[in-house]
Amino acid sequence: MPLKKNNIIGITMGDPGGIGPEISILSCKYFLEKNNRIIMPVIFGSAAYIDFVNSYVVKSKFKINSISPDDINSEEDCLKYYRNDCINVINCSDESYKSVSFGVENYNYAKDTEKFILKAVEFAKSDKIKGIATAPINKNMMFKGGTMFHAHTELLAHLTSEENYAMLFYSKELITILATIHIPLKFVSQEITENLLEKIINISYKSLRIDFGINNPHIAVLGLNPHAGENGEIGKEEIDVISPVIAEFKRNNFNIEGPFPSDSFYAKRYKDFDIVISMYHDQALIPFKLLSFNYGANVTVGLPIVRTSPVHGTAYDIAGKNIADARSIIYSILLASKIADNRLKWKEK
Repeated sequence: MPLKKNNIIGITMGDPGGIGPEISILSCKYFLEKNNRIIMPVIFGSAAYIDFVNSYVVKSKFKINSISPDDINSEEDCLKYYRNDCINVINCSDESYKSVSFGVENYNYAKDTEKFILKAVEFAKSDKIKGIATAPINKNMMFKGGTMFHAHTELLAHLTSEENYAMLFYSKELITILATIHIPLKFVSQEITENLLEKIINISYKSLRIDFGINNPHIAVLGLNPHAGENGEIGKEEIDVISPVIAEFKRNNFNIEGPFPSDSFYAKRYKDFDIVISMYHDQALIPFKLLSFNYGANVTVGLPIVRTSPVHGTAYDIAGKNIADARSIIYSILLASKIADNRLKWKEK
């Protein structure tokens, strides 16, 4: 798949009842006010609803440029219809969403929310845009609305026919990747297998080299149990599964260490490594969000397209109040552009 040389990053509007439309507009406003074309954001959503939120919530000075997806057959068309003095919207729905209530699950619009993602992925796969940054959706809203998948990561993997993918979180303070994603804690142990860890380590190594330009990454692997099992006294997963996998990668000259107890690791060692492989969701996300909540991004690594997202959710409690913080989605857009550039450099080596 050829890589995009244009500077257009697609932003999916997200849940219309959450802060997604607000932060999408605010991020566009941020880049427009920079008055350059280094990054050119385009929202995939409802132009009518973006216009409403822009006029009555964000109250920005920029007008909406509604672009029909049917008019876009190439990246040249994207550049042709893009306006550098407007908030640009690929209009994927003529629905005005007048019945949307901020701060609640509007599951009647779940399939439209999914449609925005589908169209953005279609544009990325066909080389019309450089990458995508997705505004937050609500899993329960998507479930009630009858969508194919209820979370971005699994949907994107399905749309790109990719099995070897993972959820990575990136900031200047910390890069961490999840071995398991959104599963109940009681199932984590049985999911931690040698095959899974081998896959995650290989994805981490490849992504750090290609997406982030780190040629010989120093990899840390956390244990699953308190004190990394304390020599088997409080759990055998480290001895039976995690340590043998690390030893095998060391024999293959990978710069890898562990398993580390996660509490003391984050007290003393995390800055010594390029990436931290975490066994479960909160083991990664608690330290990451403490360190990088507003200046970090989620990256779905392993996909043939570039996808990032902010590290927060729909924030129903503040939706429609014009107090949402757009820093994480701005960071996500910047990171999507950087990853796409790094992939292009890798391809041209």
